[in-house]
Amino acid sequence: MKRTPFILAAILINLSFAKAQANAYAYNESKISIVNNDETPTPVTSFRLKVAQVKPEELIFKITVENPGTERVTLSIRDANNYTLHQESLPITMLYVAKFNMQELQDGTYTFEIRRGRNKLAEKTVDIRTETSISRTVSVQ
Repeated sequence: MKRTPFILAAILINLSFAKAQANAYAYNESKISIVNNDETPTPVTSFRLKVAQVKPEELIFKITVENPGTERVTLSIRDANNYTLHQESLPITMLYVAKFNMQELQDGTYTFEIRRGRNKLAEKTVDIRTETSISRTVSVQ
């Protein structure tokens, strides 16, 4: 019976890790979904996923999904350990645009993945690396 505290501690550590991961990720600051209308310059004929950093000094990414199909797709964000940080079913639109805030995530590799059912349609990888530099100044008189 002495193993019970160890098992309980292991469960609590796993739960606290999952909770920390869930709180660290602030997702989808804004969503813009545009149904095929006059604002779309050309009809989308093939599926595309674009990931772009909004500003170089911030970890906010603009996700654009061009979906010519009429089936619902799922957007997932996974870390290097294949742990799902965020998942959502996207509306059936020709164009879906959203901003994702990844400021609180630790350094690592993250994958944006689009699936239709079990089929992977597209994926883009983002590497977050913190770089520090030391600047030394020498003055001789």
